[in-house]
Amino acid sequence: MRIDFTFARQGLNHDHTLNSQKLFLLKLYLKHMNFKSRLATAGIFLSVAFGCNQNTDKDASGLDSTGADSSLAARESEAETKTQDFFQSLPSPIHVARIFQRAGLKYISGITNPSANASKYMSPYSKSINLGIYTTDLSYCTFNDQSQEAISYFKAVKTMTDGLNLTSIFESTNMVPRFERNIGNKDSLVTLMATMSMESDILLKQTSRLDIAYLSFAGAWIESAYIATQMLKNKRNPDILKRLLDQNNSLGKLISLLKDYDDKQEFESLITSLTDVKASLDVLNSENTTTHEEEFKKLVSKVEKLRNDLVNDN
Repeated sequence: MRIDFTFARQGLNHDHTLNSQKLFLLKLYLKHMNFKSRLATAGIFLSVAFGCNQNTDKDASGLDSTGADSSLAARESEAETKTQDFFQSLPSPIHVARIFQRAGLKYISGITNPSANASKYMSPYSKSINLGIYTTDLSYCTFNDQSQEAISYFKAVKTMTDGLNLTSIFESTNMVPRFERNIGNKDSLVTLMATMSMESDILLKQTSRLDIAYLSFAGAWIESAYIATQMLKNKRNPDILKRLLDQNNSLGKLISLLKDYDDKQEFESLITSLTDVKASLDVLNSENTTTHEEEFKKLVSKVEKLRNDLVNDN
């Protein structure tokens, strides 16, 4: 059965989707915070929004900066802009899972990365990547009412964050017991996942551990694409394909961010693989439909190989 690629390319309005996901996460996050915490979080968001507008033309003594200082300030400003673009514009794994679920992506038993694998990931790279993969699997199970599986993946996410010294994300909010108490209540579980996502983003930004943030997002993106393409391989659903093609923009941004670390061998390999995946998405988003069916098969193969390499990497 062929896919109607013309229909699939119509897609959603990208800006509307991103604005919806930011509002969705922020509302859920603030719902679980006391007044003092809300003020603190508001302060963080305000400093993020206006921090780049502060005067950088004077040094601590009030004298004009040198050319070198100006150059450094320009680089720091560019880095800050890229960071903000990542945290504010790229969709969270929860939101992407929600989009696919609404498009009709059903639960397929055995398709996710087994939670038992969590203990085998040793390197910071594999832990960061599989943190994203497990976050997507957690969202996938939660939105499809797989409560017991969701608990396993929630614990797998915790195993990854513990290994990356991000324990405070769970400890400060007593997250695991709260998640277990709310099994069967999808709205509460989604709220807890949104809280975890927001706290993770804030912590990674505050501690300047952006490599973990980027790798985690890469893992989440790849796992979402893997689940979607595995379903499309067996049952062609134009709505799911449409949502998959919509993710091309976020993939382009991710590749750009990862290039800040392309001096590291693992990053270089990941960038090459993701760029290859994007090349197929570019073809599928193009107006020339002649090669689309063949290109879709290539996309499935590329995503499958990349994802399986990552979940089997220690």
